[in-house]
Amino acid sequence: MSSHAPLNNEGFNSRRMRYAFEAMTQGSIRRAADKLDIEASVISRQIARLEAELGVRLLERHGRGVRATEAGELLLDFYRERQAAESALLSDFSELDNLSRGSLRLAISEGYSATLMSEVVNHFSQQHPKLHFEVTHASVNQVVTRVLEGDAHIGFAYSPRLLPGVKSIASARQPVCAVMHPDHPLNQLPSPLSLDDILQYPLGLISKGYGLRQLVDTVEIIDKRHFTPSLVSNSLATLKQYVSAGHAVTFMPAVALIHELARGQLVAIPIAHPVFIEAESHLIVRQHRPLSLAASRLINEICRIYPFSSTTL
Repeated sequence: MSSHAPLNNEGFNSRRMRYAFEAMTQGSIRRAADKLDIEASVISRQIARLEAELGVRLLERHGRGVRATEAGELLLDFYRERQAAESALLSDFSELDNLSRGSLRLAISEGYSATLMSEVVNHFSQQHPKLHFEVTHASVNQVVTRVLEGDAHIGFAYSPRLLPGVKSIASARQPVCAVMHPDHPLNQLPSPLSLDDILQYPLGLISKGYGLRQLVDTVEIIDKRHFTPSLVSNSLATLKQYVSAGHAVTFMPAVALIHELARGQLVAIPIAHPVFIEAESHLIVRQHRPLSLAASRLINEICRIYPFSSTTL
């Protein structure tokens, strides 16, 4: 055989390779047939077809047996390496199933960081120390895009505008509140507050592109009014510091203030506006993308914490 025929689109035929492997390692087609419990003529025909496909002689006869040619030795090495690779792959799959390896990429709106890290990720990573986490903070539009493009397995977003190909798998009502220092004059008024009450004071707003800002912009359009912020920032931490001084107000969902509310550093008062009242937090994934066991388990853990604690997947 001198010409090397191209393989078909299916590549190597695993069954024929197994027959050739057994014949070469057993040193006899008859012994290979006995081991595989098939007719010797079947093995001979299949090896001949493999040789024709590859364009090389794999076996040569000697005495009553066969041995590998130089090309056959190459095939033996290749087959052993492939078997080892398949075994390693199956082992990797098993480790994934056991959560002893793998990676999880999360894209989250900034306001969820404290709750997610303290109540879920820290505990989950301690339970599964070989899992690798990548957590990216982003605006709501970026969170949706990262999930859609496969850069994140899970997105955690506030009032997202979902694109085709992205689906919400859990949601929870999370109204926008007026956030201020406990000694602020607005904290002395009956709840819920009106926009007219709030807009008498300096206002801090999150930057464009965030779900929270999209809600504020929607309220401006519906009510035909213009909010004039004294501070705009893409950082919720900066806005919290701003209102902590005591004179200003900002808009934020309570989930973004878990620690500040618990310590009594800030207060979050409901606002009498349907857009703010109906705002929701969403857990999003890419549609039709199978979730790994690790991602599914993490989602279940997230759905046990505020604000998703009442959500069932």
